[in-house]
Amino acid sequence: MTRPSKKTGSTSESMSNPDYGTVRHGNDPTRPPLDWFVYTRHNHSADSTQRNVKWHIGLFKRWLNDEFDWIIYEDDDKHTIEEKHDKYGSEVLRHESGIDWNTGGDKQPENLSIDDARDYFHSMAANPNYGGATERGNVKTIKQFYDFCLKRGHSLFTESGNPIELAIDEGADKIIGSGSSRNPKIIAVDEMANYIQAFQHPLWEAITALMAKTTIRRGVITNADLQDIYLDHPACNWEVHKALRHKDRPFLYVPSTPEEGALWEERGRVPTASNKTSVNRTIPLDEEMVDLLLRWLAVHSGTLESDTPLFTTVSHNWGQRIHPQTVAQNIRRHSKELGYWYEAYDDDNINPHYFRHWATSTIDERLEAASTGEHATTTKLLRGDEENTMDNYTHWSDDRVERFLDVSPQFYD
Repeated sequence: MTRPSKKTGSTSESMSNPDYGTVRHGNDPTRPPLDWFVYTRHNHSADSTQRNVKWHIGLFKRWLNDEFDWIIYEDDDKHTIEEKHDKYGSEVLRHESGIDWNTGGDKQPENLSIDDARDYFHSMAANPNYGGATERGNVKTIKQFYDFCLKRGHSLFTESGNPIELAIDEGADKIIGSGSSRNPKIIAVDEMANYIQAFQHPLWEAITALMAKTTIRRGVITNADLQDIYLDHPACNWEVHKALRHKDRPFLYVPSTPEEGALWEERGRVPTASNKTSVNRTIPLDEEMVDLLLRWLAVHSGTLESDTPLFTTVSHNWGQRIHPQTVAQNIRRHSKELGYWYEAYDDDNINPHYFRHWATSTIDERLEAASTGEHATTTKLLRGDEENTMDNYTHWSDDRVERFLDVSPQFYD
């Protein structure tokens, strides 16, 4: 495949520019349709919503212009190919082999066909960095873009209909988020202990142990601040979130989405690294986990204040909030070194999401819930399963906390 040349467009902001079009129902566009939609439809949306929309629209633009960095093109030189392999692994070749990525580099949103929409769904589904929730969120935003243009009577779209909706009506939505449910091999606790200890670094031991004990996703690792954790230690005297205000033992607070502006100013959290739960929840921490976190905080590069990220990088971008991709890359590298990485999308790969399966299975088994076909109530509280819990703050009775701490896996006995 040969990478197409990028189309250059006019920089004029005149309303007469044919790339802008007109609308029948007010607010004539003074910019290309995608930018017009972002501004007009979401100018008054919450900051986090605006960022998400811009990110989704930006991804769509990159596809239209054939600018996906994780595709290997025929004209990529050896150095570029090596960089892509290092960054994205074997997935970059696997995906190209089965999908025609070439959009021509100058596809316009107003000319998108149903077949084009399907191609876009395939491209997202194959991207090694995106999961089902990200794919569905992106499709929702692009569908909203077409709906908005049609409702406003945008002249470039009145004849085309909504290709995203039409493709979905024909079953193309099954392309996105269509991966089969995972059924990974759950390694023994002593194996997991060896895996965690083999990092020999307080940051990565704390991160992986926290995921393995609590079922949390890497979005929580990325977005957690010190205000979200109460450690009951004299050196940890920062102001905590109100959900932890009255706790008398160590707890972690996990908001359903990263909170911005409610108690503190925005803290550089990563909106696209969603915590992926529909309820706010608190999770007890055992003594071993507290010790691991204190060990990490002893070398933490930032000041220990409420708005300080809990986990920060220790190499590239030193001292900055850790990025989801950094978490994924380091865990994947460690898994490959220890023989826990097989091939792309293998269920048995130890990647960030593996820990959620591992913790769920291990705790359920210890609570003798595995044979019932349902998660134990305690496990549901950890996972944030809304359909099975009510006000989760009232569910962590002393007895339930003690029961969970009794079965919490130990990695440093």
